Amino acid sequence: MSTKKIESFDWDIRVRERNLKQEKLTPKDVEKHLAALPDLLETTDAVTYAQPALGGRED
Repeated sequence: MSTKKIESFDWDIRVRERNLKQEKLTPKDVEKHLAALPDLLETTDAVTYAQPALGGRED
């Protein structure tokens, strides 16, 4: 990983591209971080919300 301290919000997908462009994160940092995340698929339930602003239907 890079030598800079990486805060939890730096991994936020909404700011990740900016962090990569500013070299606060490297692609290798992101790859390592994602690989270390636990797989929680078996412990979750799918939840669907209508998103009218994106053209989704409201049921």
